[in-house]
Amino acid sequence: MAGVTVIRTMEVEAMNFKKNLKSKIRLDGLLQRVLNTIREPPEESSVDKELTREILKTTDFKYKKIGNLEFYMRPMESEIMEILVLENELPIYHTTLGDLTLRKNPHWQDLVSIRNLRKIMNDQDVLASKGRESLKRLYENALGRLDLTYTEDDIESLVIDAQLGIEQRSVKRVRESLDLFFGLLGFEPVLFKVIRPEVHMFGRPVSEREGVPLFEHLVVFNEATLSLGLRRGAFSPINDLHLDWVIRYSDGMAEADLHGTEVLEFLAEMALSQKPLVREMFIEWRPGPSDARSTNAEAGMRG
Repeated sequence: MAGVTVIRTMEVEAMNFKKNLKSKIRLDGLLQRVLNTIREPPEESSVDKELTREILKTTDFKYKKIGNLEFYMRPMESEIMEILVLENELPIYHTTLGDLTLRKNPHWQDLVSIRNLRKIMNDQDVLASKGRESLKRLYENALGRLDLTYTEDDIESLVIDAQLGIEQRSVKRVRESLDLFFGLLGFEPVLFKVIRPEVHMFGRPVSEREGVPLFEHLVVFNEATLSLGLRRGAFSPINDLHLDWVIRYSDGMAEADLHGTEVLEFLAEMALSQKPLVREMFIEWRPGPSDARSTNAEAGMRG
């Protein structure tokens, strides 16, 4: 019975790990979508409030509506709160709820005080952040609530799930395992319009040169054949030799460094040899999947 209990405990822990990792992947996606609606300066943004609400649901900020204002707040020290006002600039303040209500929603009686007028006209003394910096705070808060630690058994379960998916000819199961690996290791889609639509490529960004991302360890997944391949080392979407390999490999004319289970084992080794990477997507706006990277790839082919 003790052995059965241990196995069940391991299964529960693996399920919790996958659940939390899926939550992180969803959080990453929400963050990127909101970032794409933010421009600088924040005053010129038209932030997606519904998506921002979805992010806020994953934090420990509590909702409160006063008049037409939507506040999300969490305690700091004494009566001081960290308060986000859900408006285009996404300002976050460190002050009391009463003080912020006075500044944001004053009554006419409040306007007879010069001290109050100064507060209403200038919030810099309590403003902590806005725009991307506020999203960074929300993201880090939400991420800190997820237990993303993992064991060798957790990683092995991802490998087994992918192997079973291949054996069962289940694209969905294979993609789910790959997506979990990619979310853990910071891999991103690398899009090329010049290859077959059933072929999907992923790489881990390592740097950027003249606006073009550089990747390492290109993973290629063919949904039609359920085949996996991996090209070791650095990869650039504007390098002619690399692009030539992509086309020849997708046509079955070139070999990958690793195949099938070897790819899964390689990803597992990466996960076990380092801490999971958290993408700093809040630093800058990134183009959507339909534009820059595919455009850069095609430009590289023409060059």
